[in-house]
Amino acid sequence: MPNPEKVRTLSVRLLRSDYEADEALKEEYISGARRNRLTRSDWPGVEGAHLLVGQIFTSRPGWISFVEEQVGAQPDNLIASGAGAVLFLPVDDRIFAICFGHIHMALEEEAFERQFGLKVTLNSVPRDGLRTLDLATPDAVTFQKRVQASKDSDFQDFGVDVLRDLARVAGGTPNEANFAKFVAGRDSLSITCKLASDDLLTKCEQILRAYRTNTYKQRFPWIDNMQVVRDRATLNALDRKLFTALRALREGRDSELHMAPPEIVDYQEGCLLHYNGFGSSGTDFHSLSIEDYVAELDRCEFDGTIDDIRERHYIKAKAPDSDVFKVQWRVYNCFTFETNVRSGGVNNSYVLFSGQWYCVERNFKRQVEERFQAIPRVEIIGPTHCRNERELIAHLEENRADLLCLDQVKINPEGVRYANIEPCDFLSNARQFIHLKDGHSSGPISHLWSQGVVSAEALVSDADFRKKLRRVVSTRRRPALALLPAINGRVARADYTVVYGVMRKPYRNGDLDLPFFSKVSLQAAVDRIERLDIPVALEIIAKPANDDGDDADNAQGEYGEAEGEVGEDREEE
Repeated sequence: MPNPEKVRTLSVRLLRSDYEADEALKEEYISGARRNRLTRSDWPGVEGAHLLVGQIFTSRPGWISFVEEQVGAQPDNLIASGAGAVLFLPVDDRIFAICFGHIHMALEEEAFERQFGLKVTLNSVPRDGLRTLDLATPDAVTFQKRVQASKDSDFQDFGVDVLRDLARVAGGTPNEANFAKFVAGRDSLSITCKLASDDLLTKCEQILRAYRTNTYKQRFPWIDNMQVVRDRATLNALDRKLFTALRALREGRDSELHMAPPEIVDYQEGCLLHYNGFGSSGTDFHSLSIEDYVAELDRCEFDGTIDDIRERHYIKAKAPDSDVFKVQWRVYNCFTFETNVRSGGVNNSYVLFSGQWYCVERNFKRQVEERFQAIPRVEIIGPTHCRNERELIAHLEENRADLLCLDQVKINPEGVRYANIEPCDFLSNARQFIHLKDGHSSGPISHLWSQGVVSAEALVSDADFRKKLRRVVSTRRRPALALLPAINGRVARADYTVVYGVMRKPYRNGDLDLPFFSKVSLQAAVDRIERLDIPVALEIIAKPANDDGDDADNAQGEYGEAEGEVGEDREEE
């Protein structure tokens, strides 16, 4: 008999409205080999509900081979196995999937609503009821972090950068105790509540009501700075640009496309990776890398489309103590990419992360652009024929007497041994601390912003840093000591300027610009430096385009005419 007082934790997913339950599982678990086939039975009391149960995998434990090297053969009946089940439950005009065990390995992830669990969580948990939050900061290098509190806390205590961070997973205590004791989710929802098996329909009705509300817009308005793209024409245009960037890498040209795990990974466990689905087999890798993936595409002479990549290319992984490679992620879900598409006469900014395209909300974009345009511009270097940062630094050191090269000078603040702060790349006769970066290199431009902040803070607050800096300058160009502040006493901060110089290729229309998220991260750096009462300026240095005239950044930059306009994005509930 069902126990209504028992507290249970369920994993719940919501089928997309354009999918049927029969389309939600991979083919091998519906009509594949008998050992994988799931057994179906009706679920009493709910018309159309049915349960699928089966053995998802069975394998010999991976650690067996290691111990057998020393102690000999072990019993054959030692197995590592995983059972699973899914209950498809019609609720109103939607279908829920209640998942058990290892069934997630049998599910077609594209059949389910993205961010379903996240939205239910943020609609049901108050602002001060959060317990855990996973955040991702897309950039040329993507950073992910998990912050957990020992008790329910306000979201501002989690260190959220509302300008840059994407909420990936959230968990906390709902404000309605009869709904749940705890909820957490991203695509799937984990809900802990008192529940009997015959109360599932009622509980799912509550979950659906929570999903359909927009309470999160008042509690967590920053979530909508990045809105999920659903318009098919826009998605097709974005995927074409993604494929263009991938093709550029295969042709040896520049691209800001890179790969990142779509979720936080426990690297302590270690793993081996295989890229599969296009004839690649048996080549071991130890971490995600766009370079490795591109090399595999070339080795296997892949000549398919972006649809082939999205639907068929997988990353399989196994832990060191296992002999079995299991599907970990779709390759498409590991791409991180930023681009623009013209819509309704306006260039909209988009970012791909974890298999989902996001559109930058227009008011948010406008605010970022206004702040970016307000940063003073300078022209110290001007357009260059140098192809990269190293060439530019060498050229300036040889030809510009007004610039003192301090590139690769490393100074430790007082009491610190390995900070290795670089004061700047060049110190100008106008007391400008110039920090340079090739904006098309593999490293993030945000690293340049950080260098400027750390150097400025050390300059104004650390006498030992100033002493060591003067010592370096005196050995390179003694008259330049007059440009620097004294070792002791207050620094005349307004006399100095932090200048960021970023090498970029012009877009096809001739404009020079930065990627949107580089502008976002620049704002935080400018704010910190300006709080020191030190002026900040920016120079975007035009560098040569590729010789073939079709560089990857032009393929992803702000030009709509190359692919025509697409319809306005439509946000759908």
